Amino acid sequence: MTYFAVVWKNKKISLEELKYAKIYDEFDINDILIWFECDDTELLNQLWWIIKWWEILEEEELADEFQDKKILGTKNKNFWLKLKRDFNVKRFKEVDILKTDKEVKNKWIEIIELWDKYWVVRWYQNIGLYEKLDFEKPSRSMQMGMMPAKFTHIMTNIWLSRCYSRENLTIYDPFAWSGTTWFIANYLWYNFVWSDLKINHLEINREWWIGQKDSNGKNFDIFQHDISNDIPDGKLDWNILIVSEWWLWPIVKSVSTPQEIAKYQNEVWNLYKKFVTTISKIKKSHHIKAVFTIPYYINQNNFLEQEIKSRSSTFDWKFSSVDEIYAREWQKVGRKIMILE
Repeated sequence: MTYFAVVWKNKKISLEELKYAKIYDEFDINDILIWFECDDTELLNQLWWIIKWWEILEEEELADEFQDKKILGTKNKNFWLKLKRDFNVKRFKEVDILKTDKEVKNKWIEIIELWDKYWVVRWYQNIGLYEKLDFEKPSRSMQMGMMPAKFTHIMTNIWLSRCYSRENLTIYDPFAWSGTTWFIANYLWYNFVWSDLKINHLEINREWWIGQKDSNGKNFDIFQHDISNDIPDGKLDWNILIVSEWWLWPIVKSVSTPQEIAKYQNEVWNLYKKFVTTISKIKKSHHIKAVFTIPYYINQNNFLEQEIKSRSSTFDWKFSSVDEIYAREWQKVGRKIMILE
């Protein structure tokens, strides 16, 4: 089937996540629109870097779309007048093809006429899920390194797109902080394990997380741990996906000098060197993969990625990274996605 979609502004990250849905014959329409073929829309509905996607319809199929809906969202008033005449569509609202109109999303139906074809929106990004996670959890912190929930979900999908089997998978976050990764693991119905130097946020949020989706039948655990030290025996299952990031620390300011930023990178590297070493020690006895972020210093000399790549190779990891930085326009430090398998 043919679809097109609005992807988020980080196009390369979007294309990496789209591999999860096994799309093919894709091509870019512009910076944020893509056209592709896909055989499994359920997989499409699990992508989170897509804002919305459309399915192509033949004109004779339009009637079925208005069996119980007489209100239309479209980008062209003349198109509505045509549908009003043919299908008695009583009202319309002009919508932006690149954005999601909440009223249309929740109550109406969105159809556009494009390239002499008819397209109906079949799925919108579930922003409410991430708003709930970011703002409603009982214990949270705005300190550096609180990984955005949507970004956590996308990182997980990027690794799952490379995975032959998702059976009996446990997601582990060794820098869990307030537990965003647990929420995503729980939502996706995987086993999950948390650890961190301090687990007070985790303990406070634990019951709230579980209440967001029934966790019966899944294994989950919290333990206090410094990832610089060996992981205690029996804490991890066999098939492990590590999804995590350390703090994007120390904070880089507009007045920070290149020498200070080099010093900051060395501090981060000392932590990640221990992180790679620790997980490598249990690699032989566990089936372990990892997707994590490192800080990337905007318009500065960055050596963290090369150091991690070099260190990983000594433990026979296959290393790759996503060749795009996740950062907002005003930020001095962004995130870059690393993958070890």
